[in-house]
Amino acid sequence: MSKLDEAEQRLQRAVSGLEDAARVVLFSGKSNVAITQPEPQVEAELESAQARNAVLEDVNANAGQRLDDAIEHIKTILEVRHAGG
Repeated sequence: MSKLDEAEQRLQRAVSGLEDAARVVLFSGKSNVAITQPEPQVEAELESAQARNAVLEDVNANAGQRLDDAIEHIKTILEVRHAGG
């Protein structure tokens, strides 16, 4: 697993943790304010994590496509060499 994949998984776990924490506050009934208006810091962190996740998904897709292209190029070279003997 690449470092990018590991970072993406950590980020997804962090976002999931924030979402779980928000659900606990919403369903605990401890604060009506939390239901109608999330803490600005939590909301900002969630938005930041989601934006970072989107960037990492784009980078991951880009890297994957470049790897696929490189593999195809190498296969072509090997086929030409093998056919030329």
